[in-house]
Amino acid sequence: MTNLKLLVAILFIAISTNLYSQVKDIKEDIKNDNKSNSYTVKKSKSTYKASNYSYEEKSIGESLAEEIFLGIVKGVVFITYEAQRSVLENRVDYPNIISLESSLDYGTTFNEDLFQPSLRLNWGIFATDFRYTLLNDNTDNLQSIDWQVLVVRVPIKNLKINYGIGFTSVLSPKSSYFESSTGFDLSLWESKFNFITNYRWTERKSERRYRQEVKIECDYQINEDGLWHFSPMVGCTYQEYFNKHRYLFVNIGLRIRLSRN
Repeated sequence: MTNLKLLVAILFIAISTNLYSQVKDIKEDIKNDNKSNSYTVKKSKSTYKASNYSYEEKSIGESLAEEIFLGIVKGVVFITYEAQRSVLENRVDYPNIISLESSLDYGTTFNEDLFQPSLRLNWGIFATDFRYTLLNDNTDNLQSIDWQVLVVRVPIKNLKINYGIGFTSVLSPKSSYFESSTGFDLSLWESKFNFITNYRWTERKSERRYRQEVKIECDYQINEDGLWHFSPMVGCTYQEYFNKHRYLFVNIGLRIRLSRN
């Protein structure tokens, strides 16, 4: 009886978060966001033209700060190079550290559909993740290209901690946002079972973010050997647009991996 009440409560929350969320309203908010950003840019240009600039020699402190910054950058590059080399040399210890993944992902609520096919290339501690997102309801549809151009992965045995940077480009109305991501992947049972979490958030053009997204997925490999690995997956996706349009999707799909381990 307790489980039944919990299920009813979850369904009520899901319904209440989606009844007043319409794609048409989101697209209007994107247009307003573009107008607000355009005004800010024009104002900044006017301020720039009205300002007087004069060249001044760098102080000792500025020069020292610049040298320290360059030193830090060189150190980070060296550490990154060594980490990549070490991971590639010991890739048998890290599941799917070199792989190509394609996912067919469909999510639904009571009123909306979410399609998110994606393609991801993993190469050592680096990855790039490209996906197409289609949000659809009875008012309209919203399409975007989401590309996490560079994802840095820190592998710790079966766990990988991820941080990425990239952008999302809305197709209509046209608009683009810088987007970051973080999360982790956990591989168990000889990499047959994978638990994946990801949080994405866009920059602020105005006082509100275009989108925030939390995605949790599980997939299980159904074939035993070979380069091709087929894994049915289930999960859930929470999306929030402009801090007021909220969606909670239940996801199903198929992940195809091309990998030696």
